[in-house]
Amino acid sequence: MGIVSGTVRTTMRALLLPPLAVGCLGDLLFSGAGKSILARVRWLQRVALRHAKWIGLRIRVHGEIPHTGLIVANHVSYLDIVALSAVARCAFVSKMEVARWPLFGLYARHGATIFVDRERRTAVADVSEQMRKRLDAGVPLTLFPEGTSTGGDDVLQFRSSLFDPVVKLGCPVTACALRYSLDDGGSVADEVAYWRDMTLAPHLLNLLGKNGVVLDIYFGPTSHRTGDRKTLAHDLHTEVRSLLLQT
Repeated sequence: MGIVSGTVRTTMRALLLPPLAVGCLGDLLFSGAGKSILARVRWLQRVALRHAKWIGLRIRVHGEIPHTGLIVANHVSYLDIVALSAVARCAFVSKMEVARWPLFGLYARHGATIFVDRERRTAVADVSEQMRKRLDAGVPLTLFPEGTSTGGDDVLQFRSSLFDPVVKLGCPVTACALRYSLDDGGSVADEVAYWRDMTLAPHLLNLLGKNGVVLDIYFGPTSHRTGDRKTLAHDLHTEVRSLLLQT
């Protein structure tokens, strides 16, 4: 029965995706959401709330949601973007490949995402001005400094090069940890985390069959930080890991 229920759930949710996408893109066209950075992230928040409901994602927030500055988080899945968009109304710094994803890449491009080409040595430094524009518009900006996603049980060392713009901008920073669980007790690493050699469509279809996915988001205190990029990377890694592993 569990297998049948999961199959039916996947089918029903998959059939809902086309009208959901049409509604979100219609919102973009007719609401004037492309007129400013703030309008774009507000549109992305509406998109995220609809998709969280569609996927069956329940979000529990711990701590105070930041409304300005940089959010530094561990990275587990594309659901991270859905959830943080929904609760924090933020923009993102993302790898260039995401821009080419079907549908979700389109959402990202229109949602004020900053894309970084990591093949270029100066790519991170080049986005400082784009980051400043979003922060000046009153939009929190989320960075995933592990540089890749993980199985969700620990936090990889942060890439210090990603903190070069943070040092230059001098903005307030909030550590954030994302911890998933499944209602049926399944493996987060195998069924929620998007990592290793997984491909998007099969992973998403499997996820749509789940009874429920729960995400606990832990926000630390927001504050201005001092030090060079290596110090920031070390200190924030310690904070994010502490938030993730707390009981």
